[in-house]
Amino acid sequence: MTTEQGFKELKSQISAALVKTTRTAGQIANEDLAFQRSIDPEIDRSLDRQNKRLLSLVQSLNKTATAGSDNQPPPLHDPESVDDGWRSIVDIVDNLLEKADACLDEFTGVVKKLTPSHRNEAPTTDPKKPLSKREYRYQNIPKPQRLFRKVPTNSETSPFKPLLQSKPNALVSLEQSLASTPAQDGSMHYKHPYEQEIIQSTYPNSAYVQDDPIAYQPFESTTATWVDTPEAVQDMLRDLKTAKEIAVDLEHHDVHSYVGLVALMQISTREKDWIVDTLVPWREDLQVLNEVFTDPSIIKVLHGSNSDIVWLQRDLGLYIVGLFDTYHASRLLGYPKHGLAYLLHRFANYETDKRYQMADWRMRPLPEQMYDYARSDTHFLLYIFDNLRNELLKNSDKATSNGGLIDSVRDLSKGEALQRYERQFYDAKTGSGLFGWYSMLGRSSSHFSREQVAIFRAVHEWRDKTARQQDEGLFHILSNQSIFAIAREMPMRLPDLLGHCHPISAAMRKAAPELVGVIQEARAAAADGPEMKEVVKPRGQAHSQNDTAFASNPPTVNHMPVASRTASISGNPRSNTLAALPISQFWGSTIGVERTAISQSPSFNESGGPCLAIPLPPLTAEVYEKTDADVSSGLAIEPTNAGARAEHQYTKKRKPREDDVFIVKEVGGSKRQKTYEVQDGLEPVLPSDNLDGKPEQMEVHLCDAENDQEAQEKARRKQERRLEKKLRRQQRKEEDLQKTVGNQLGAIANGESEAFDYENAPSVLHAGQERDRGAKVVKGIEPYAKSLNAPKGMRKVQKEGPGRSMTYKS
Repeated sequence: MTTEQGFKELKSQISAALVKTTRTAGQIANEDLAFQRSIDPEIDRSLDRQNKRLLSLVQSLNKTATAGSDNQPPPLHDPESVDDGWRSIVDIVDNLLEKADACLDEFTGVVKKLTPSHRNEAPTTDPKKPLSKREYRYQNIPKPQRLFRKVPTNSETSPFKPLLQSKPNALVSLEQSLASTPAQDGSMHYKHPYEQEIIQSTYPNSAYVQDDPIAYQPFESTTATWVDTPEAVQDMLRDLKTAKEIAVDLEHHDVHSYVGLVALMQISTREKDWIVDTLVPWREDLQVLNEVFTDPSIIKVLHGSNSDIVWLQRDLGLYIVGLFDTYHASRLLGYPKHGLAYLLHRFANYETDKRYQMADWRMRPLPEQMYDYARSDTHFLLYIFDNLRNELLKNSDKATSNGGLIDSVRDLSKGEALQRYERQFYDAKTGSGLFGWYSMLGRSSSHFSREQVAIFRAVHEWRDKTARQQDEGLFHILSNQSIFAIAREMPMRLPDLLGHCHPISAAMRKAAPELVGVIQEARAAAADGPEMKEVVKPRGQAHSQNDTAFASNPPTVNHMPVASRTASISGNPRSNTLAALPISQFWGSTIGVERTAISQSPSFNESGGPCLAIPLPPLTAEVYEKTDADVSSGLAIEPTNAGARAEHQYTKKRKPREDDVFIVKEVGGSKRQKTYEVQDGLEPVLPSDNLDGKPEQMEVHLCDAENDQEAQEKARRKQERRLEKKLRRQQRKEEDLQKTVGNQLGAIANGESEAFDYENAPSVLHAGQERDRGAKVVKGIEPYAKSLNAPKGMRKVQKEGPGRSMTYKS
């Protein structure tokens, strides 16, 4: 019997057994099991035996399926434990399906031939098979950093020393460049080895010449060269030395690495594209590219180089001199968007697939779609550079700097190139560091108790410690949302803990029992711990005495990336702030004397609320007096009477003269106020200082007595007409009533009384609510009328809880 025939026979047997089992299980509904157990004890015992047998079978299958992998089979003691370990069972089945898919691909021969450096490794993906979004981002790949010459330990506490072994294109020797210097906080660090070379560098003359853009090579008919051997690196280097401009980009991975690693480097010239494998064990030998990267006569074009500069230093020991960042160029030109996808669409009419941005770039060989995506990042970049250069030169006459917009881009790019990589330190006591707990807890709106604060700090410290030990990303171990959920709910059991962790990685599932112990210990020791208001305090307040670590070393918040700039570059438009002006345009020079005494930290009142850092001076006439500083600054201020009340310049210009007629409504009166004229020779009298604390009132001397009497007479006549109208209406009502009563009495006397009209009769129970037929109906005030017209909120979506979904319930 051949292998194919044996497989078909086994498949038919398994299918028949599954169909029979499914039909048998469907004959009795799940809701009737309790009833069947109650009427027959034998059925009860039989069901228990079958449950035990099935659980034992599933447990054995799980152990067999997880053998040789990182997955751990969940314990299945009773039917309820199936619900608790359902997610683990799903992960085991997914892992089996992935292995089966890989085996089928290998058996059918669809796997692409491996590159020379990966011939002895198992393929991780099928280059031609389209992958799902999850498969692009999460791959079960052995960690390539374990094969590096220097395996990362993530436990170094010394300052980062540059990896440079030689320094081409140097103005300062390598020995002098690697000297350590003290930082602002007193610690020691190493200088930027190419600091002087970057500061003194200038663009070649070709960058200041407006010329037609050089067309890029057709993307469909060309391909990139894969570089993964030292010989291929030398061939690429010879071509790069002959270029005037090169485009560079990186692909980074930080899910399965604590500090992250550069997984791919793309380099392009006008004629060729290269994709360099930076996960090879000899990756530090790529420092030979410094011969081109530090040559100021060759322009290095990158987009958004803020992180790329740091990653090149950390992993490869590469530095860039002569950087042109297209991101800063697009901002100076005022484009509506500044991403690379927008520039590709604007100049090359090329659309990128964004699903590859967060892909796992450690996959080898690369799928065809990811290969093309990586190549497109630099293939069109030099053509984009040509267009940006022409627009910068065309608009340079509008620039404020002396050298034009090209030099502005150069200075901003120098600031990016002067970044230094520094290691990530974690302080469990103060919460400082790149991803310290202090910044997370300070930005949160949650108000935790002592126990919750202690658990939050303990879980946060455990995550950092576990990620360093396993060389995994922080968010792969445990997300920030999961840390807040654990601190809020304080789970003491493993199933409860896993219910608050989403998603659950294999590393998290393996270390979950240890985390339960950490939570229990933190909660037990939280009785004497600090409260949240004692831990997270405004920077302007002193720290409490029961937490001496905060008083001696206040936490600081760092920002991504972990780098610091070594020099300030002139021409940065962000450096011109309003705080640098000599005087205030509104307050003048009244606060200039106290400017040096103002603290840089925000102040807080006794209740903990924020206060103004700069006390506002009183609005007196002296504020608007013309001073020498105002004259020197060119501000035109009119002379002010020192004894007069303070007025804004706008209202001062609108103040009426003595012989003008003014209207009270325009000066600030209500809309119902009448208009009067000012008496000749008089002005509105302003009261003196208010000594009794009562609100001041403005007295207006009415000037024309005749007009006043005429207005009063008119109002009196109007009131008399209103009263006469009301009296006439009441008289008509009385006459109608008497007429109606007389008619009814006459009808009764003649024996012609009609039946009582109940439909049109006035109400007896609600007599007080009856209105006159001619009376005007006044609508009441409805305070919630406008709220009824407000837009409705989003419907509450019922989230699916842990365990089996509704689909699997009968």
